Amino acid sequence: MNNITAPHIRTEAASRHLTRDVLLTTLPLCIFSAVTYGVRPVLIVLFSILSAIVSECVCCLFRRQSMQVIRDGSAAVTGALIGLVMSPMVDYWVPMLGAAFAIIVVKAPFGGYGRNVFNPAAAGIAVLSYCFPQRMFTYPIASSMNPLPTGMSVGDEVVTSLSLAAQLRADATPSITRMQLILGDFAGPIGATATLLLVACAVYLICRGTISCWTVVPYFATCALVAWLFPAAGVSRMYGVLAQVCAGYVLFTGVFLINDTVTTPRFWFARLLYGVSAGVLVMLLQRIGRVECGCCFAILLLNSIAPIMDRWSWYVWRYVTRFLRIRQEVKAHE
Repeated sequence: MNNITAPHIRTEAASRHLTRDVLLTTLPLCIFSAVTYGVRPVLIVLFSILSAIVSECVCCLFRRQSMQVIRDGSAAVTGALIGLVMSPMVDYWVPMLGAAFAIIVVKAPFGGYGRNVFNPAAAGIAVLSYCFPQRMFTYPIASSMNPLPTGMSVGDEVVTSLSLAAQLRADATPSITRMQLILGDFAGPIGATATLLLVACAVYLICRGTISCWTVVPYFATCALVAWLFPAAGVSRMYGVLAQVCAGYVLFTGVFLINDTVTTPRFWFARLLYGVSAGVLVMLLQRIGRVECGCCFAILLLNSIAPIMDRWSWYVWRYVTRFLRIRQEVKAHE
């Protein structure tokens, strides 16, 4: 049992491999947003990464720990993920505050990477969503013709639009076409609207072994099933499924947030249950949660029970396989 319980201690080489792959997949998402909104989204992500790295350095100095731990890249990944779920017009200090909270409050007190109980990026996003919903969920219209200014804050002259998630929560009929949903041509977070790119990132990370298909496939299947069983008002069932899966952080969560190697289960059956549970909670909070996108709260809740899920799934699977083996032996003797 020691090989499936937290904390998940990994070698430095393995950590670099995982974080390098994740950081590599964030690049096309930043480029996609830069083409749509200008340089500002890239700066938001970079400031968030810088804040996470500086916070990691401060924690190392406080604990009198070697700065070499920064080389594993986990702090940069945390900052990048927080930056990617920001609105393209958010003030720079917002993701920086979230990244600092994720490292200093959620990650460092437990001993750093490999020992944290909760996903630091999800915790940082949750705090910002609850404290600054107006800044987090106000989005500019997606248009490459009018790039956003790169100043510290965006003025009132920027035309804003309700996000797809907000429209679905209000039972409004979205004016976004299926092709726009697939191409990511609608208002939303920096890295959460590029549907095709997110799917490509998921395929790449699965092929690289960075994320597990035992978690990703059940998650997306459950999200699609819930969207089918509880369709959005005023639209066809098939469009409603596509719209609900593309709204908010649903796709982004399935590719990045539920696949944290430290806070997710390690046994395959537990990962399957984890993915199904995440799909149900994410879709539920997306509809009735207090904030527009409650995916991060679903992840934090599942993080708290992931070790229990891992342990009991292993026990159940062991007893099931033992029962089947004994049954086969009895039949062979008859």
